[in-house]
Amino acid sequence: MKNKIKVIDSFWVFLVATAFLGPFALPLLWRNPNWSKRTKIIGSIAVIAFTLVLLYSLTFLKDLAQQLEIEIP
Repeated sequence: MKNKIKVIDSFWVFLVATAFLGPFALPLLWRNPNWSKRTKIIGSIAVIAFTLVLLYSLTFLKDLAQQLEIEIP
C-alpha cells in the first residue's frame, strides 16, 4: 500500500487557503511533514510578501478612489 498524502497536507489546499486566508494559512505550511525547513521558510516569506503587496494595493486603491471623487463633480 502506498503512503498517501493527506488532503490537508496538499500543496493545492495550502495555495487555496493562502489565497483566501493569507498569513492565517501558514500553520498548514509548517505542519506539513513532507516539506523541508528551507521550503517552509521560503513559503513563509512568499506568503508574507504576498500579504504586504495586497495591503499596499488596498491603500493605493483607496487613495485613487478619493482622488476620483474629488475630480468628479
